[in-house]
Amino acid sequence: MVAIMAKLILMTGFLGAGKTTMMQSLLDNYSDKKVGVIVNDFGKVNVDYMTLKREGIFMEELSNGSIFCACIKDHFLTSLIHLSGMDLEYVFVEASGLADPSTMEQILKTISSKTISAYEYIGSICIVDAENFLGLYELLPAFERQILYSGAVIINKADLVTFQQIEEIKDIIQRCNPKASQYITSYCKVDLNQLMKEVSTPSIEGVETSNTPENRPKSVILEIVEELPYDSLLVFLRNIAKSAYRIKGFAPTDQGYLAVNAVGSSIHLDPIPELPDQRIVVISKIGIKMISLITEELNRNMPGKMKITI
Repeated sequence: MVAIMAKLILMTGFLGAGKTTMMQSLLDNYSDKKVGVIVNDFGKVNVDYMTLKREGIFMEELSNGSIFCACIKDHFLTSLIHLSGMDLEYVFVEASGLADPSTMEQILKTISSKTISAYEYIGSICIVDAENFLGLYELLPAFERQILYSGAVIINKADLVTFQQIEEIKDIIQRCNPKASQYITSYCKVDLNQLMKEVSTPSIEGVETSNTPENRPKSVILEIVEELPYDSLLVFLRNIAKSAYRIKGFAPTDQGYLAVNAVGSSIHLDPIPELPDQRIVVISKIGIKMISLITEELNRNMPGKMKITI
């Protein structure tokens, strides 16, 4: 029997842009297909993997760095080689929010002699956070590279910004990558069949990724020891959020189990039926100083309720 050539789709997007929401929609849409997923989370705790995990999906979990950085790149190659022998129809790769995908096609060339069946690389979908894009775009080279090497760009959270902001974002994306299709959405609601038709591989040559062990932001893990007071948790998150690129995780509180998601001043505490984990990951803008800030805020708001693990 000849092995199936799996269609490979890469998904990139800034921290908190909506990649996991988009991935859930894709998995629902392709529920009748044999699908594999590689979920990459920058932190040591792979929150997205726990959110996406479901029956019937072949899943690989890659944590604690970007799949395009030397720190875990070998694990990414191993995962791709492993899934190539599963006779899958589609493989979706959700990269971390800080991923620079400039070397994606080179990676596929590297493993071509080791895969059981070759991949058909369809291209990359980039999710843009309209609410935070203008303030973050010039901070890290990876943000521009995600757009530059995408075949389609989804400008998400459009309901949270003005028409003028959307127009400014569209103009920046057009100048960066004029060949990429653009979609304006809220909650990543898009015609997936049309999107998949328009996704394409990049028309420019790959370059060395900007993801290196030296420039990776510091991440801090908070392990929850006792049930958290909802109001105190919210105050704590507000006080550290401006110093973090991203905060996410799961928490038991006096108002039930919650999924914690924060980007900038946008903080969401959403009820969940079960608690897959009880840790919160903080990706720092301020390096190691984040530990001191967290310690101070924990002592002030929730002494003894959470502890830092690194």
